[in-house]
Amino acid sequence: MSKRRERNKPQPTLNKQLELIESETNDKKDKVPEKMGDFCLDMAKLVIGGVLLAGLMNQDIDYWPLALSGLTAVIVFVLSGIYLIRKSK
Repeated sequence: MSKRRERNKPQPTLNKQLELIESETNDKKDKVPEKMGDFCLDMAKLVIGGVLLAGLMNQDIDYWPLALSGLTAVIVFVLSGIYLIRKSK
């Protein structure tokens, strides 16, 4: 578009600008639970990796308490992640 047309183009009114800003903030607020759900699922993956690596290393760590606590953490993270993702949709 030429500069002359851009200058002659009608500017949105203040009310329309405010509506655009409100719709943008509402879109951002709707995405927060989904991002938190993704974060919880990522944390579950990291806990699984940590438990597997700790189990593979031959140190003075009892495997069963480590596995049970890791499994509990994974279940909590997965359930909360699925809940948050479903809540956002």
